[in-house]
Formats: sequence, C-alpha cells, structure tokens
Amino acid sequence: MSGAMSAPVTPRAPRDWKRRAEELFTRRLLDERSPFPCVFGVDALRRGTLRFAFVDDTAEEAPGAPAPGDGMDAAARGTAKALADYAARAPSIGRRTSLVVVYRGALGPHPGSGPGALKAYRDRFWTLLQRVHTHDTHPWPDGIPRDPESPSWEFCFAGTPMFVVVNTPAHERRRSRGFPYFCITFQPRFVFEGLEGSSAQGRNARRIIRDRLGAYDDVPPAPVLGDYGTAGNREWTQYFLEEEEGAAVPPRCPFSVHAPRAPGAQRAGEG
Repeated sequence: MSGAMSAPVTPRAPRDWKRRAEELFTRRLLDERSPFPCVFGVDALRRGTLRFAFVDDTAEEAPGAPAPGDGMDAAARGTAKALADYAARAPSIGRRTSLVVVYRGALGPHPGSGPGALKAYRDRFWTLLQRVHTHDTHPWPDGIPRDPESPSWEFCFAGTPMFVVVNTPAHERRRSRGFPYFCITFQPRFVFEGLEGSSAQGRNARRIIRDRLGAYDDVPPAPVLGDYGTAGNREWTQYFLEEEEGAAVPPRCPFSVHAPRAPGAQRAGEG
C-alpha cells in the first residue's frame, strides 16, 4: 500500500505501473488534437500544480498475506493518507491544483466490462469513499452541510471541501470518465472560487467545458451536471457519471457524514 504524493512526471523504473499510469494521464490531458474537457485539470498540469498518489489495493491479495482481502481496506488507508498529506499542502501548491489518486487494481475482483462492470465500480467507489471518511480525524467543516442532498454539500477530508471525479476502465462511450486504471481526482473547492455560474468567467469556463465534452465523449453531457450552490444541484450525482444518456441515478446519496461537527458549527443548509 502506498499513499505517497508526487509531483507530475517523476522519474521511476521503466516497468513501474505508477509511471505508466502517470504518463497515460499526462498524455491525455495535454493532447492538443483532442482537447480534454476539464480545463481546470489541464491548467493544473501545465502549471505543475497537479499531484498524483498511487495506491496498491492488490497488496492484501499478495502471497503470504495474513488473510485474503478485497483490496478495499488497503485502498481506504492509502487514499486517506494521500488526502491528509494533500489537504495540508494544497493551499501552498497553487490556486489551480488537484490530486489524482490512481489504484493498481479494481478494489476487488476484476469486474470485466459492460453495464455490470460500471455498476461494480460505482458501488466500490461509494464504499471506498465511506471507508476513507472513517479515517478522517478532523471535524466536518463549518459552512458545509452534512446532508448530501443540499446544493452546497461537498465531500470533505481534513476540513477541506473537495469536488470528486471518478474514472474507470468501464467508461467507454463517456471517454472523459474513462481510464485504463481506476482513479479518483479530488479538486479543492477553492479551485472554483471566482468561477461561480453567476460570474462571466465562470460561465465562459462552463461553456468551454461543455463544448469540449460534446466533442470528446460519444454521449451527450450528463444531465446531472450543475452549478455548486444553486437550487436543485446535487454535487454527489456528478462524482460518478453513468455511461449512457438517461441512466438512472440513485434516489439518495450512498454516502453518510459521521464526522463530529466543528466547534460552534452551524447547521448550514440542513433541514
């Protein structure tokens, strides 16, 4: 298991899976022939403020391990370690920063391909996020609702609200969410400050992203994509996007907040 954080394109052994994953991710974001939709991620990579962490969730299945595991515990511990390290450094890294956590395995037996595989990855993602949450020693931050149905809810770790993006090998038509490795990108909420949907700069960024999504993916942009804090928006529905247009979204968020409140925290946005 590893949760160590690295700067982009760190020299590694030629056959190292970490190097392969990092190079594939970097190449995709910088491909000028097919511009990647997330302009914030591309900008972070070009500025040198994108960070990678690599988690070997297959370690529990290695020969000689005390007991067989599904990889989830190793993944949760490694992710929590990487997030704690990143959250402490993120403000000093730069305004446009993100953390990409790449997993060696599939958080369990390989699910194959097709709709069944997508469901398996979705279920494993939410299970992982919940287990990562149990490793968070910080209280839930003031100002962030605890109810995921609130338009102003966001996943938080170490007191830092973060937008979450999931990529899986099972995403084929929604290419912007596909990747040979299962990976999760965490973007601190401060990345989007000044880019609210009500601002001219924010509207322009969203127009560029949606235009690029239309050209990059083989399916239309997901209808759940919305603007943080606006009525009807649910951030959690945007973390793991379904492959096909019109696919059903779970009626309630699978994630529950169990962290204690920050001292003096108000029940912002709840009820």
